[in-house]
Amino acid sequence: MENIKRGNGLVHTVCVLAVICMFGISAMMLGSVGASVYKNIAERNLNSFELRSSLSYVKTKINQYDETGKVSVEERDGVKMLILSEEVEGETFDTAVYFYKGKLYEITGEKGMKFEPEDGFSILNVDSFDITESNGLIKLVTVDDDNESETLYVKLRSS
Repeated sequence: MENIKRGNGLVHTVCVLAVICMFGISAMMLGSVGASVYKNIAERNLNSFELRSSLSYVKTKINQYDETGKVSVEERDGVKMLILSEEVEGETFDTAVYFYKGKLYEITGEKGMKFEPEDGFSILNVDSFDITESNGLIKLVTVDDDNESETLYVKLRSS
């Protein structure tokens, strides 16, 4: 009779240990899945931030320079640029905002200056950024590596 009781005690102990092990394994699997989901959400948020930030940055620059003849879209050496002009102490300076090799750049210098695209200050990483202008309406389009795009239209008040 004592052997039967010992056998039942052993079976109960093994069952309890099996349930605890299954709980531990399930908790680890859930943690792993949760971490993977969190990583994907964080990456998506970062991509979305870069898209929106690039558009917001360029829109703010356009609004700062929005006076007659001070905002234009030009192409120089195959690179499309937003040219923002300002006059300081009688001299005219241009700020160029442009997309080159996966980055949004900005450079400021004398009007008509010659420069290499790498010379500018890197603002943000974006996969694509396009600037077009038609009748005082500037269209900004940016695309991330998942082919999600954001478009922003900016109406020049000075036009």
